[in-house]
Amino acid sequence: MTPELHLIDGAPGPARLAFDGFASLIAPLAAADFFGHYWERQPFCIRRGRPGYFDGLFGMADVDRLVGSHLFRDGEVRIAKDGALKPFAEFSRGGVANRSAMLQEYANGATLVFEHLNRHHAGLGHAMARCEVELEFPIRVNSYLTPAKSRGFSRHYDTHDVLVLQVSGSKTWQVYNNPLPLPHEEQTYVQALGEQARLLAEVTLQPGDVLYLPRGFIHGASANEHSSLHLTIGMRSLPLREVAASAVRHASLADPRLRAAARFRGIDRDATLERTRRALHELVDQADLGALFDDVLYSFIKKRTRPMDGQLLELGAQMSIDHQTPLALRPGCLAHAFARPAGVALAVDGRTIRLPAGVEEAIDFIRTRPSFCAAQLPGLEYESRLILARTLCQQGVLQAAAATEGEYA
Repeated sequence: MTPELHLIDGAPGPARLAFDGFASLIAPLAAADFFGHYWERQPFCIRRGRPGYFDGLFGMADVDRLVGSHLFRDGEVRIAKDGALKPFAEFSRGGVANRSAMLQEYANGATLVFEHLNRHHAGLGHAMARCEVELEFPIRVNSYLTPAKSRGFSRHYDTHDVLVLQVSGSKTWQVYNNPLPLPHEEQTYVQALGEQARLLAEVTLQPGDVLYLPRGFIHGASANEHSSLHLTIGMRSLPLREVAASAVRHASLADPRLRAAARFRGIDRDATLERTRRALHELVDQADLGALFDDVLYSFIKKRTRPMDGQLLELGAQMSIDHQTPLALRPGCLAHAFARPAGVALAVDGRTIRLPAGVEEAIDFIRTRPSFCAAQLPGLEYESRLILARTLCQQGVLQAAAATEGEYA
């Protein structure tokens, strides 16, 4: 497939974003079309041209509040101008970014980049947590505030897929092809690759527009007559090499050939290489790929964090829950049950909850229902249903939900 940049007309849609999951960000493109035709393959641009379209998600007023009140530390803010990054030490005091210095740099034409905004902005945090639940891989949001007629970064590619949301002002992008397809995070951009790149298109993003850049597609951008604010949603998918690494790790526990020392002197090199080759071939033939994919997903969920509003207020209230109390999975909660020899490991938001065997059906039910009560949980004795519901409420997995009249009768 020859790469090209596709233009999609988003004008017939609503005047403001009504966020309802990942698909609402790329509407009118359907999520199935995105993953079936564009994901990791082709860039595209959705043209809406609607000032204020993304303001309900994030806007200039949010940037102003962050600059005026948040204490940014190293790794949370960057300053760039014409391809050069300013060292954090030059605009900070006592390990905290100096607000006056940041604003002066911006006034002098530098781009302010605020990192990990889903950690610092409640609305973005909840929205991206929901997207992570839908996509089941990590998401990171940065904002880029660029003064008029300025450029922050030289052309480059990213080692993760990027969705650009133009919030205010306009920015002109040059999008090139991908001389190195799907680069790993260790394969950072080098100038020699840029010299091989072919320009695909030049597009100017207006407020409400969206640009998708698969990882490896080289790009550069500059603001036009007015300052520009855009968000980048970094989609850090879990690569198949993680599945392969998991396969080797698991196989080495069962096969002593993969635990042997990798000596280089005093051995028959050819014989050792042949033994290793045979062991790896057998590994590929015998691998339980489903279990390996689950292992990678388990690792991601154990490291994940999300907003947990309301859990503190509900601590201790789980004993008031009965079999008919309306319950729901907490918004943005990603939970998966994994069978283990001693029972079930429920991976959820940065931790593992150990549960007895036999709860898998009930967990699957919880994950797929908008609301329910303990009495409805399948696969468990009647009293065990309530015990599980109370445990998951106490752990912040479930919360009380508004009931629909007659729903649990």
